[in-house]
Amino acid sequence: MKTNRLCYVIVQLLVLRLLSSFQLRGQVDDCYCRISDVDRTHSDSFENLAELLKRDYFRFYKVNLDKPCEFWEDRGVCTRSTCALKTCTEAEVPSGLAENTNKSTIPTCEEERELSKINNFISDDRIAALQNLEKQESDNINFCVQEDEDSEKAEFYDLLQNPESYTGYSGEPSWRIWRSIYEENCFKPKKDSLFLDLTHKSINYMCKEKRVFFRAVSGLHSSISIHLAAKYPVQDFFGQKWGPNLAEFTRRFLPESTAGEGPHWLKNLYFVYLVEMRAITKALPLWKRWDFHTGKPEEDIKTKENTISIVEGLLSCPDTFDEEQLFKGPAAEEILNEFLVHFRNISQIMDCVTCDKCRLWGKIQIRGLGTALKILFSGGKPENLNLERGEVVTLFNAFNQLSHSLHYVKVFKDQMDYKEEAGPPEESDRKQENLFNTFTRGEL
Repeated sequence: MKTNRLCYVIVQLLVLRLLSSFQLRGQVDDCYCRISDVDRTHSDSFENLAELLKRDYFRFYKVNLDKPCEFWEDRGVCTRSTCALKTCTEAEVPSGLAENTNKSTIPTCEEERELSKINNFISDDRIAALQNLEKQESDNINFCVQEDEDSEKAEFYDLLQNPESYTGYSGEPSWRIWRSIYEENCFKPKKDSLFLDLTHKSINYMCKEKRVFFRAVSGLHSSISIHLAAKYPVQDFFGQKWGPNLAEFTRRFLPESTAGEGPHWLKNLYFVYLVEMRAITKALPLWKRWDFHTGKPEEDIKTKENTISIVEGLLSCPDTFDEEQLFKGPAAEEILNEFLVHFRNISQIMDCVTCDKCRLWGKIQIRGLGTALKILFSGGKPENLNLERGEVVTLFNAFNQLSHSLHYVKVFKDQMDYKEEAGPPEESDRKQENLFNTFTRGEL
């Protein structure tokens, strides 16, 4: 009994330490927005955004998960049942999506034949046409390696039936992915070159563009970790169910277990949320012109109305992320090219993930972030951007994942508050069960 009491006291001290560490406040690093403003905007948009993503246009995503790993040969195969995915049957996919209405900049066969008629003499008109083509390409910067959605191996997945959750994917296969991302593709301070030296202090020795790259990747990593802890397999008397695991969350973000970096990783979650929010709001003119076609006219109209309403609501968050400050000065082109190469590498690393569910959601979230960067840093007006349907679907789903992560942080903080107020272990267990039931009903 004394041992239980001692353990209880230790846990309470850790919870109090965690609560004080997770009092996120002040300005988001490398942004002008305060965390309190983000929380307020998030609270207003969370439920509506989650509902929007249940609509067919955003719910079904076509992707080839059988692309080879370009970085190492032994990608391996995950045999866990939790890693498995359910593909859609032909009857489950809306007709408008099955018709493959994906927008593309690839010339048609007829256009190719017309181009082949041009002789070897380069006329002034031809030079002007090439310059115009070059300008169009510069106006649409692709941060990700393009997905081959027309491949015979590409399949539709219902994202509601295949949610991101804990799969047990860990150990060396998982660490190899993150090592490759951080060690080989994240920028590093000139004075240090080790992976462990990428800290909230050392990144201040880098220029803003490189800090932005790290914060975005770190924030995305935090979001993924939070989802795994929030949808964790929990065993009780009635069997296994899924719910929040406070121990897993604290293991991943407690200052003592992360060399003091955990709370800063959470702040990076706010950062990448603002980056994607800025991209989505900047592209509002594009969404007003976008055809959210699924073959169901009434639903398509409603999807467009809801999308515009949500984006207009996000405009209430002041001073999110200022992309105009980046890639300026004499070294701008060189830094942008490095940024592109590194990010495209990360998009290809997703093909090396052995867990099918992790690979699906990794590709969605990296492509979504890449689409956000494309909107922010491509030239020209946002409404003239050439986006594919897959880019739009991944952008909004990636933003929704970040939105849910902010929601889950609140869930875990409430869970800590329950533990702090619960008193003895028996009463704490009862309140823990009440919180779990509230969470699974979606009330938090």
